[in-house]
Parts: sequence; C-alpha cells; structure tokens
Amino acid sequence: MRYIITALLFSLSLQAEGFINWQPPVVKVTTQDHSQHSGRKAKQLQLHNSNPAANTEVYYLMPTLEKRELTLEDGLVSLPRTGMDNYHALVANQTHGSNVNSSVRYIYSHGRPSKTSPTKITEMKKSELEITPSPLPREHDRYTGSNSYKFEVHFQDKKLPYATVTFNTSNGSEETLESDEGGEFKVTMPNDFKEVKTGRRANRPAEFILKTSHLHEGVTYTSTFSMPYHVNPIDYWQTQTLAIALVILGLVLGIYMFRNIHKKKKGKE
Repeated sequence: MRYIITALLFSLSLQAEGFINWQPPVVKVTTQDHSQHSGRKAKQLQLHNSNPAANTEVYYLMPTLEKRELTLEDGLVSLPRTGMDNYHALVANQTHGSNVNSSVRYIYSHGRPSKTSPTKITEMKKSELEITPSPLPREHDRYTGSNSYKFEVHFQDKKLPYATVTFNTSNGSEETLESDEGGEFKVTMPNDFKEVKTGRRANRPAEFILKTSHLHEGVTYTSTFSMPYHVNPIDYWQTQTLAIALVILGLVLGIYMFRNIHKKKKGKE
C-alpha cells in the first residue's frame, strides 16, 4: 500500500509540472492479454498527464526497429509480447498548439535472440527532443543505487549543449543537472532506499525520471525519460558477506601460519 501511495504522489508532482511520463500503473491491473491465449496479464504502463485534446502518437519500438502502434485506454497501454530478447522502447509523442511533449521508456523483454545492439534503438530518433541513455545497462544488469550513468540530450537529431535536466526519484531525491558542451551529462543513482532487506527479490525497485525542456522558434518542447532503479547489493548484504568472508579467510590463514611455525620449532628441537 505504501508503495502505491508513494508512486501516486510521485506521478501527481510530475503532472503539476506539465510533463507527460511513463510510469507503472498506480491501480491494480485487471486487463488480460487474450491475444496470446495464455490467460496471463499483459504488462501495462500508464501515461501520466496525457492531454486528451492533443494529437497523440504511442508506439512500441522493437529491437528490429519495427514500430507497433499502440492505443491508450484510460491512460493505460498494454505492451504486446514480441517474443524477442532485448530492449524495446515505449514512446509517446503529443502535440497541442505550440507545445510538443514526449516520453520514452525502455523495457527489457526475454525471448529469441534479436542479434541487435541496444545502441541502435537508443540512437534512433523517436521525438524532436529526447533524453537518451549512453548506453543502456547491459543484459542482466540494471540501474542501481550508488552507480553513475551517462545520458545525452538530443534536439532534432543533434546533441543539445547546456540543457537543464531535472532528476527526481519516487523515494524523494531531487537534483538539477546540465548537459555539457557536447550535450552529455552524468547521473549518480541515489542510495535512498529505506528498510532494505537481504536479497534482490526482497526489495521493490523505485522509479527515477529525467525531465528537460527547450524553446525553439516559439514552440515549447518537453521530454522525459523514466525507468526503475534498484538497491545496490554492494551497499548492503554483499558488503557484509565480503566482510565475513575476509574474517574467515584471515582466521584460516592465521591457523595455517601458526601450525607451520609450530612445526618448524619442533623440527629444530
């Protein structure tokens, strides 16, 4: 319940700022993906702050760079099962008057090998203004607390220097950043988790979002990039395990050295 309330407050704060953004649904999902006849629930994402009066485009970009048009229903979209292993991009573009808004989120799906580098999907233009990871975490990896990651701001296919980027997390961390002269910037994921338990699966991920805007020829462009980030085991239980292992190793080496010294003394006698 606390996780749902936190996610709801996080999404409400972003809505107040006027950015559309992809987030996990804050309500229980009941829709099922009957197209696969498996009876399993389809994974869903929610587009917050969507303007019903805007011209909206929503699509799923597969590792093959093929687009699948998607339909928003009450702000929710069901992700199709592609059967491909690799990152997919969920993209939303909205245009209303002099405002152009976009949001991108990458989802890793398992399946048959796509044999495509994730760099191809991140480098492909998905909106006029875009925050892109450089690169995405590798397979079996993910965004984790205390680690730093590089991103780029692109506008109309070119890197945008000195762009102001705001970083927020659902755990309450905030930071204002700026891209350098090459349009690049780094983010260190905060270790802002509370009540951490031992084991990866025992801890829910939190959400982070990067937001930027740009005014060009009277048009205001906004863009968001959002994904989950996780507890870093090294900050918690893996550090404790390593410390215990080092203590045990020290004891074993101490006993070994003591026995060798004792044997040498006996030999001299």
